[in-house]
Amino acid sequence: MIGRFQPFHNGHLKLAKQILKDCNELIIAVGSSQFNFTFSNPFTAGERVYFIHQSLLGAKIDLKRVYIVPILNLENNSIWVQYLKSMLPKFDSIYTGNKFVLELLSHSSEIFDIRTPAFYDENNCNGTNIRMNIVMNKEWKDFVPNAVYRIISEVDGIHRIKVLFETQGNGSGEIKQYPDIK
Repeated sequence: MIGRFQPFHNGHLKLAKQILKDCNELIIAVGSSQFNFTFSNPFTAGERVYFIHQSLLGAKIDLKRVYIVPILNLENNSIWVQYLKSMLPKFDSIYTGNKFVLELLSHSSEIFDIRTPAFYDENNCNGTNIRMNIVMNKEWKDFVPNAVYRIISEVDGIHRIKVLFETQGNGSGEIKQYPDIK
């Protein structure tokens, strides 16, 4: 399971449970781990690992079956699959609905069991929508596990997201992407 988890939400938790029904172990790769304190990536890798760990504990998931590994973004996408293999415990299945990840996998000589997950409440359980709901003082608490809500409150993440939106916007509601990732 690969994602930025900005923040980890109920859709991610549901996917983790789905994978653990299908597989003996779950590897959660926390992508773009070097990026933080931007509107698209407001939380540090450590905060995201903590979100995930506490959410899985709260869901009574056996953590002996789970690896949580921060992964840096690469500038050379042609070697991304090899890089992933070098950074993670051995895996043979990948769950993704991300078209870019599917494209990278299609150009790899590696053979994986690629599975498309069933997405849960895709409109609300979406990191960008959750961050925008925070900025606009709209409902977002019900879209994340209780542990994530608690941790975001503890690290003053609501304020952080609002400041990042305010300082990184270009006046038209668009966010300047630096680095240029979503």
